[in-house]
Amino acid sequence: MFKTRAQEKDFVNRVREGLGSTGPQEYFFDAKIDHFTNHGADTTTYKMRYLVDATYFKNETGPIIFYAGNEGDIWTFFNNSGFMSTTLAQQFGAITVWAEHRYFGESMPFGAESFDAKAGNLKYLTTEAAQEDYIDLVKDFKQAYGLQDRAVIVGGGSYGGMLAAWLRMKYPNWF
Repeated sequence: MFKTRAQEKDFVNRVREGLGSTGPQEYFFDAKIDHFTNHGADTTTYKMRYLVDATYFKNETGPIIFYAGNEGDIWTFFNNSGFMSTTLAQQFGAITVWAEHRYFGESMPFGAESFDAKAGNLKYLTTEAAQEDYIDLVKDFKQAYGLQDRAVIVGGGSYGGMLAAWLRMKYPNWF
């Protein structure tokens, strides 16, 4: 979610720069730390890392393949998921987006203190919060690329596969 028009413009420019690239490009998205207290009124954010690979993307028709990141560095999943990043992306002319799960890789809401239970920082490590991060990223990503009319195919492995299934069931209008 963007706080200012300048942030939105910066996001759009960074995304568009990666369109002509071959291979994944790394970005960071300002994700809310707390989506739920007071109906998500708190605007405190953290930097959630994600990857975009437009190698096989057909801008006129291609869907978005979204990887629901799980408990690890997103590059590990990208490098071991050739079925999504290459096979499916090439077959469907898709752009792939790989979201890193909060509290893993470089997506640490409280930096080095993210796992400090005494500070209460672990209360934001929930499947519901991760799903909300992914919804916000997809909304802003589709708008930035002008892909509001494109289908988003969600997938993942192990826990990420469960997140993908829950996203599909809970948010069929987005996935």
